[in-house]
Amino acid sequence: MRRPARKLLLAAVAALATAAATTLTLAAPAHAAGPTATFVRTADWGTGWEGKYTVTNGGPSTLTGWQVAFSLPSGTTLGSYWDATVSSAGQRHTFTNRSWNGTLAPGASASFGFLATGSGSPTDCTLNGAPAGAARPPARRPPPHRRRLHRRPARRPPLPPPVVCHGTP
Repeated sequence: MRRPARKLLLAAVAALATAAATTLTLAAPAHAAGPTATFVRTADWGTGWEGKYTVTNGGPSTLTGWQVAFSLPSGTTLGSYWDATVSSAGQRHTFTNRSWNGTLAPGASASFGFLATGSGSPTDCTLNGAPAGAARPPARRPPPHRRRLHRRPARRPPLPPPVVCHGTP
């Protein structure tokens, strides 16, 4: 086989393989995980921080309401909040959707946020009464050839990775 023809054949095979992979990826089920509530600390100023939960409906049917509950450790207090209502008993706080953000179609999400003083983070998260099904995702590390041997100390500690709660519809 001549070189130009061989290159053309290889290019055609690569294009077909890419198209097949894309088709297989798009055909995968989009909603298999069920509802989740993901927490991120969006800001930290030393004496307090801002947190945000995003409730996502990863299930196949519409979610008609959600409730996220968690505990804050002693020394950490809840301050103002938005986009949800809250009820508290000691260090346990339960956030419930508002009338306008409770119905979530498959794949849709709603968020709420709050301020806290102290350094603790939410623990014992539940979504619609179901306990957390996953803790922090594994930390991503750069490949060995990209790691620096000597690191300069960070000026501010990095924000922790998201924490995910799995719930029931």
